[in-house]
Amino acid sequence: MKISNIIWFSIALITQVSFAQVGVNTTNPQADLEVIGDIKMDFGLVLENPGDNTQIRGSKLLINTMDNRLLEYDITSSKYGPINYVEFVFNDVSTNGLLDYDTRISTIDYLVTVQGYYYLEAQTGDTNVMLHSILDNDNIEGHQFYAYANPVTQTWFIRALVNNSQFVTRDGSTMTNSSIDLYLNTVIYRKGFISKSQAPITVDMGNLETGTAPLPAGF
Repeated sequence: MKISNIIWFSIALITQVSFAQVGVNTTNPQADLEVIGDIKMDFGLVLENPGDNTQIRGSKLLINTMDNRLLEYDITSSKYGPINYVEFVFNDVSTNGLLDYDTRISTIDYLVTVQGYYYLEAQTGDTNVMLHSILDNDNIEGHQFYAYANPVTQTWFIRALVNNSQFVTRDGSTMTNSSIDLYLNTVIYRKGFISKSQAPITVDMGNLETGTAPLPAGF
């Protein structure tokens, strides 16, 4: 009889613990496990069934530090974000455009892309800025506004020009070369956090206008 009572007591105790909330540095846990303070991970954290988060706007990312501490990622106090938006404003740019500008942003740690641009007449802010070919009055050359990796400096450079053309403004019937204020909208991605660089994809079109390339590895 005593053994039976002990067995039932043990089952009741296990059941109670199974459905109890556990708190560390708190006597009033608000979840199955609530920890007030830092958490150190020596190995891995596995979430088998995390479920849906109904509070997306208040959610935070968790990051693992170099010394294996699990911390909350706060973008407001971080020196960079996974995705960063920057508007470069270049005042009084040459009538030939921006040939090369070293952003000093590392190609090892970041990816830089130019997403958009516009330009105004320097000093006046006039939007009536046109492009005029230096080769042919009827020839409209192609825009080249982009960021590229410089292998020597290992930094990202920006280029913003129009082939064989200059920026001009109209004064009556006269076209006058004009410097510009240039606005470049760029996105800077942190490598290893949310983006991954892939090998270049080279496609030989064989002088055709359409084609289908093999699916890149990993996609």
